[in-house]
Amino acid sequence: MTIRLATQSVGEALVASLRERILTEDIPAGVPVTEASVVEAYSVARQTAKAAIERLVAEGLLERTTHKSARVPVLDERQVKDLYFARGVIESRCYELLAEEGKVSSDAQTAHDSFAASAEGDDLPSIVYEDVRFHRALVDSLDSPRLSRAHELIINEMRLCLAQVQSHQLLDPAEIAREHQAILDAIRDKDPRQAADAGLAHLAHAESKLLAHMAAGKA
Repeated sequence: MTIRLATQSVGEALVASLRERILTEDIPAGVPVTEASVVEAYSVARQTAKAAIERLVAEGLLERTTHKSARVPVLDERQVKDLYFARGVIESRCYELLAEEGKVSSDAQTAHDSFAASAEGDDLPSIVYEDVRFHRALVDSLDSPRLSRAHELIINEMRLCLAQVQSHQLLDPAEIAREHQAILDAIRDKDPRQAADAGLAHLAHAESKLLAHMAAGKA
C-alpha cells in the first residue's frame, strides 16, 4: 500500500509524515527506518528518503550508529532520568538569568500562545513541536549560540519523551500550558529563584508521570 502525502513539497511532506508516525508510535521504538523501506512505502526518490531520514536524525527522532540503519531510539529509565536532569540544569539557570532582567522575548510569548492553542486540540505532533519551540525560544533569548546548541541537542532527544507523555495521556496539555505560564510570570516578576523552581517543577512533573508509566509497563 502506498501512503499518500499531503499537498506540499514532497520532502517536507515526507518528513512530516514520518515524524507523526514516530511520535504516535506507528513506527515503534527500535524499528529501523531505511531508505529502501521509505522508498517502498511512499514511492519517493531514494535521495528524498535519505534527506528525510537525516532530518529526523538531526531532530533526535531517529538515531544512527556506525554501519547501522537509522532507527527509533529505545529510551530506558536511566536515559530518561539523565535527559530530564541535563535539561533541568540548562533551563533552570537560563530562567534565572532571564528573570534577573525580567526578560521574555516576543518569540517566547508567541510560542507560548501557539502551545496554548495546540493544547485545545488533539494534534500530537503539533503539541510536541510547540512545547519544544517554547522552551527553545526562552533559551535562545539569552543570545548564546553554544548554549542554544547544547539545549537543542538535549531537547531534540526528548521529543520521544514528550510524545509519550501526550500519547498515553499522562498530562493534560492545558496543565502544561499553565506551568509554562508560571515560568513566564516568574521571569516577568524578576524572581530568579521562582523562575528556576517553576522550570524544575515543570520538568519533574512530566518526568515522574513518564517514569511511573514505564515502570507500570514492566509490571
